[in-house]
Amino acid sequence: MSAAVILSSSPGLAQERANDLLNGKPPPTGTGMLVAGSILTGVGAVNLLTSPLCKTSMVPRDTQDVCFGSSLAIGGVFAAVGLPLLFVGISRHNNYVEWKRQNRAVALLTDVGVTPTPGGAALTWNASF
Repeated sequence: MSAAVILSSSPGLAQERANDLLNGKPPPTGTGMLVAGSILTGVGAVNLLTSPLCKTSMVPRDTQDVCFGSSLAIGGVFAAVGLPLLFVGISRHNNYVEWKRQNRAVALLTDVGVTPTPGGAALTWNASF
């Protein structure tokens, strides 16, 4: 019978993040969350804003309540999921922009890529303004 005791200190999330930034490892860009959050929030907002149309003569009187309730519920769910994604995406993107500002040389290297082409590959550089 044997026993082992291992004592290790694992850095907290904030400390790991600081180590990543010091090592030049880029943080997530947040683009996926921005796109998903924008789409879900937009669909939710459209559903919420058009829900009063359910109470007009365009919809048969016997289905107006179901239409109105489902429009509010679906719009509310989409907005409730989309808004947090949007805010987290904005926060991550701001962190990424700050990292790029502080690490110009490393950031320029992250904009370089290799793209397959017929008969070989091409070196690409991504820049935005």
